[in-house]
Amino acid sequence: MPAKHLLLGALVAASLALPACDFGSNEPFVRRTANYTFEFTLAPWLPDGTDLDDPPVEWSIERSDERANESDWSVKLHLENLNDAGKIWIEAAPAPFQNLVPGVTYDVRIAFDFGSSDGEVNAWRIIAGASPRDPETVDHLTFQGSTESETGPDQFSWSRKEFSFTTMPSAEGRLWFAIGVWGTSEFTRDYFIDNLDIEVVRGD
Repeated sequence: MPAKHLLLGALVAASLALPACDFGSNEPFVRRTANYTFEFTLAPWLPDGTDLDDPPVEWSIERSDERANESDWSVKLHLENLNDAGKIWIEAAPAPFQNLVPGVTYDVRIAFDFGSSDGEVNAWRIIAGASPRDPETVDHLTFQGSTESETGPDQFSWSRKEFSFTTMPSAEGRLWFAIGVWGTSEFTRDYFIDNLDIEVVRGD
């Protein structure tokens, strides 16, 4: 194959793997956005968890074609929550949200499609937040919202979750994001995340 065709193919593949970004008109930026569909890769997101060792519990986070709200792939979160305390999430400090101004407040909006079969009783909590540090413990996480399905217990459905808040970046101008679930009862459950949108707007 001619070299120019190889180069064109590589450029197309790279463009498909990148999030959509709105970089605003100048620096420091006014507004940036990114969208992650997980159709081709989980990157830059990585799986993480805490409170999973007493007793040890089985868990996993991976791309899956088992269910998807858009196209063919989503992120599947699996947790056998035998210790009644497990917390698992995907985390990243995406490139569009680096080089922020330390000490400045930013308005953050996180929205995503969430797949669940939970009823109102024994529903778990959703993790969705941004912070100036790599989240490693419960103190670094933001809990908000319920994992309850819109169609009732044992009936899988997708719903759009959206959360807004303010935060400040690290001294290096970086924001970390975490999206996942907190197991608040002793069940084994699967959840799905798709079509993740992040918006960061510089405050006044």
